[in-house]
Amino acid sequence: MCPPQTRSSGKSGNSPTAAKSGKHNATSTSLGFSPRVVPRPAYPPFSEFLISIVKEVFWQGGVHGIMCAYIFFPLYAAARSKAVELEISDQVFFALATSATHSVLYILCNFTFQLFDDYNWFQDYKLERKPYQKAKPALVKKMAVEAFIGQAVTGPIAAYFLYPLFLHFGMLSLDAPLPSAVDMFKTFVIGHVFNDVGFYWTHRIAHMKSIYKYVHKQHHEFAGTIGFAAEYANPLEVIISNQIPTVGGVLFFATHPLCVWVWIGLRLQQTYEAHSGYCFEGHILNTLWFLHADSAAHHDHHHTANQGNFGGLYTDWLFGTMDHYQALGGRQGYIDQKVKQK
Repeated sequence: MCPPQTRSSGKSGNSPTAAKSGKHNATSTSLGFSPRVVPRPAYPPFSEFLISIVKEVFWQGGVHGIMCAYIFFPLYAAARSKAVELEISDQVFFALATSATHSVLYILCNFTFQLFDDYNWFQDYKLERKPYQKAKPALVKKMAVEAFIGQAVTGPIAAYFLYPLFLHFGMLSLDAPLPSAVDMFKTFVIGHVFNDVGFYWTHRIAHMKSIYKYVHKQHHEFAGTIGFAAEYANPLEVIISNQIPTVGGVLFFATHPLCVWVWIGLRLQQTYEAHSGYCFEGHILNTLWFLHADSAAHHDHHHTANQGNFGGLYTDWLFGTMDHYQALGGRQGYIDQKVKQK
């Protein structure tokens, strides 16, 4: 499937002005698996598609992964040495380290966004939420209970029993030195692409009318999503759409254990930011490609409109599932709309 004709300039019909004028009315001819706008809006040019891949896969995946592996290796070596001293088994150490990576990222990222909300910090980057999009206390409580169970019970158990599977596919010893920078770069790129493609298709399938209400609807109970709810989902979806795409690339293409945890950390940071309700477009850290403003706007539209945007920019571009987003003017049009409505 190819995307609609791409635009060559910012004056094409998918600008915010065009959307408001009704040139591209958001009339969907197919909800769910393949939402469409008639007439179909122009998509970003091929150059933007390539930049998205370079930024998300090679820089934020490959280069950031290498940097983090070198930064955290001394901490890893110290923890590993202590585990040997305490006679903690390799399998238990793997489970503890995997769970710690998950929990630390969950707490650090999401409580940071919560502080932004509580103290009105960085509100220029906050995406508008209508009253009905704000989660009710009962829903937040339900989400918190499920998150605690996942972090403290099912997560560690799953990691414990996955350890032999990682070894089966060739994961390096816990005491092995770090691979070369080139090998680690390959690991993180493969992990990223495997996740992007796997998540896109499982997520898109979950939006089929015959499946959505039984599996994926739970995740969309948060119409105005928050970082804490990034992993709030039906258990079947957690396994098929979240866990398998996330770990598949580093599981099937063996690597060092630290690289597994670095990749999980990078993936979690991206998804928490994408669900946070903040889009740091224009911030210096986003300009330097350290944040994920593109993903945040792209996925926030998915939650608020629930029409398309099943993956990242390059997968939705490639498979033609960002019509409604483009009818609003794409990333900048959506951000402008959300800022003006605040």
